[in-house]
Amino acid sequence: MDLELKRLTERAEIGRIYRRYMKADFPANELKPLAMIYEAMDRDDYACYGLYAGEELLGYAFFYVLRHEQGGRYLFDYFAVAPGRRDAGLGSAFLRLLCEALRAADCVVGEVEDPDTAQDEGSRSTRERRLRFYLRNGVLDTGVRARVYGVDYRVLELPTARTHSREALREIYAALYQSMLPPAFFRRHFLVKE
Repeated sequence: MDLELKRLTERAEIGRIYRRYMKADFPANELKPLAMIYEAMDRDDYACYGLYAGEELLGYAFFYVLRHEQGGRYLFDYFAVAPGRRDAGLGSAFLRLLCEALRAADCVVGEVEDPDTAQDEGSRSTRERRLRFYLRNGVLDTGVRARVYGVDYRVLELPTARTHSREALREIYAALYQSMLPPAFFRRHFLVKE
């Protein structure tokens, strides 16, 4: 199967992905309104990618983007492989293509819910499986831990042309959220742990 990574810029295609896939793939409380995504795109603060085989969408990755003199700083907002296409190696292939496409970025950051703070064994198992997927695919555990809107995360870095120290990642990660959230929300709902 020939895979192609496409940068998505058309509102109609992004809206179709949102309605058909994202609403099913993510809980309602984790899914921002489509209008908010469009607004961020209009400000050039958002980037969307699709993984395709011909015309078939196999997966999508949406990023919040903070422009920086050394290249963009990207935060994974949503990443998923289409239902019926999971567990076939497409997520790994998708990550490799994203690494290539974002090679010039200053930083690409992701989050995984911290397995150590799971409330039950089932949740812990799911979180550990997700973390193993990223680590197996060369994504780096930065050692940075955070709490965002009451959820504990491990902060990961997608290897691009540069990687960063833990201290630098703490600053970059905080700057991404600080640029995204109003000041009162940032102070109340964002914490990088020691």
